[in-house]
Amino acid sequence: MPFAQEPSAAVTLDGGLMLLALQFEDAQVIFDTVNANREHLRQWLPWVDGSLQLSDTRKFLVDVARKREEAATLAWGLRLEGSFCGIIGLHDISLVNANVQIGYWIAKAFEGRGLMTAACRAVLAVAFDELGMERVEIRCAQFNQRSCAIPERLGFSYEGVMRHAQKLQGGFVDLRLYSLLEGEYRRR
Repeated sequence: MPFAQEPSAAVTLDGGLMLLALQFEDAQVIFDTVNANREHLRQWLPWVDGSLQLSDTRKFLVDVARKREEAATLAWGLRLEGSFCGIIGLHDISLVNANVQIGYWIAKAFEGRGLMTAACRAVLAVAFDELGMERVEIRCAQFNQRSCAIPERLGFSYEGVMRHAQKLQGGFVDLRLYSLLEGEYRRR
């Protein structure tokens, strides 16, 4: 089932930050960014060790395009004054249940500037204002303090720990589950 209306493909934010819908042509810059940040990213993201060649990134982008057609995923590249710095997306979109998850990653050189918080704020607007979601979730590895700070800063409610919910570097980690409801979003 396609989206009722086409969601924003480009979002311009303050300070030269832009969110641009991922395109197949982004494969090289995404792969290069992941490759340059492999050690930084692999401590929190299970897919990093499975993305070892440019062809893996191309397969990811084909999958994103297919899931977008199915109204199951939306994904944007973050660009700061033209420089690619990470990805944010809405995944596991359920139009029937009106809920979705936000996932994100950012290159180490761009951490600590509030870029991902700004990107999440923009993606929340897409989720609630354009897609009509009732609930948005963010799941973060329990000890990933930078990632957990984002939903906390944005007024999400902490719901609890999902025990051994993700496999990282050969072991299981707990995930912190955060949620924001449409009414809470409107009140903030």
